[in-house]
Amino acid sequence: MDMQAIERALKESLLLDLGNPELLNKLAKLCYARGHFTEARLMNTKAIEGCSDPSLKEIIRMELYRVERSIQYEPSNDALHTPDFVDLLVKELLENSANDYRYNVDFEMYELFRTPVTDTLEVVNPAEERYQVVKHLQGISDLYHLLADQASRDLLIKLLAFRMLGNKKVMLPLNVPEYWSSRQFVRQLKSSSDPIKTRFHQWDLHLFDLRPLGYDIHFYCFPIGLSATFVEKQYEYGQVTPTIKAEPGDIVIDAGGCFGDTALYFAHEVGETGHVYTFEFIPSNLEIMKKNVQLNPSLQERISIVEHAVWNESNQTLYYIDQGPASFVAFSKIAGDYDTTLTLSIDGLVKQKDLDRIDFIKMDIEGGELSALKGAKESLKAFRPKLAITIYHQISDFENIARYINDLNLGYRFYLGHYTIYAQETVLFAISD
Repeated sequence: MDMQAIERALKESLLLDLGNPELLNKLAKLCYARGHFTEARLMNTKAIEGCSDPSLKEIIRMELYRVERSIQYEPSNDALHTPDFVDLLVKELLENSANDYRYNVDFEMYELFRTPVTDTLEVVNPAEERYQVVKHLQGISDLYHLLADQASRDLLIKLLAFRMLGNKKVMLPLNVPEYWSSRQFVRQLKSSSDPIKTRFHQWDLHLFDLRPLGYDIHFYCFPIGLSATFVEKQYEYGQVTPTIKAEPGDIVIDAGGCFGDTALYFAHEVGETGHVYTFEFIPSNLEIMKKNVQLNPSLQERISIVEHAVWNESNQTLYYIDQGPASFVAFSKIAGDYDTTLTLSIDGLVKQKDLDRIDFIKMDIEGGELSALKGAKESLKAFRPKLAITIYHQISDFENIARYINDLNLGYRFYLGHYTIYAQETVLFAISD
């Protein structure tokens, strides 16, 4: 095994044992031998931080002295070394490992779920996330190299660091004063003090008037969701020209309609000549969705509600327990007071409605995105729609969703967006040449 392969193997081991001083020291020696002095400095510095053995600590200190002297006196290979995905991920993890953020959480979200906010609250399980990232490391590396711009690649590294280290160590890019100012502004858009309550969990949904944001839309929702969709523009990627988004005249598939906020957003964007097909099958969600759509008669005719679960095949029986956005679903009978629905694939919808095109597909369906994409295979081939697919529900989606789309060989370019300060709402965008 050559030195580069040994270094790669050690770094992969480090992903599961980030504070191991012996492992860090081995890597520092290897980096030094390859002339990567800056990387050797970082490894030895972190090794000292985590070392409790005085004799080993002194050895590492002397090696760090040698590294620092070499940086000043000897030519290095740092400028000649192009770091790969694992190099960049390890660097990001090490540079954030000593952080100790307190209350790096979205207070509004936890208060919604009636969860006490403490300075020790962890919003992810870092140990499990590290295991899953290493398990899917090659596929995530493939995603990194598929991403078409540096902003997306940098964001992927930051998101993985957040999931692997947690909110006490990593702060996501959106956690800035401007974001909180916009969230405060959104809360002021309540047009009624008389909320409706969700059937399950008894959450308050207030009526919001979006005209100050430039949308002639009124609907009941959570302000967090409103902010993500209409302010952060979760289903638009604006880092490239032209922006990847739903446009006037587009036919849009909104897979995962919930309360109807995204359907209304897309209906506004596609205009009078476009149309939105929104999938939602949970009765308590549908009740609120239909109310919201009826509140907006100018958009109502542009929206068709598809009361089926979107999946890879049509006419499969799905069992579910209605708990609103947190409903439990399965393909086998489940204990408790369950109901059933039938699945409908996107290809099935195209045939059912005799659609001659689809221009944009959005998916946020609680981890079912890959299966739903498989049920859209013929539509993807025929129409090559723009895509905005959530990949945050499980680490495997970071690997599998882009790979599936890319393997269709349809000329898609990929970009990444993220729209919260926590792990949820990572969106993979794709557009075909």
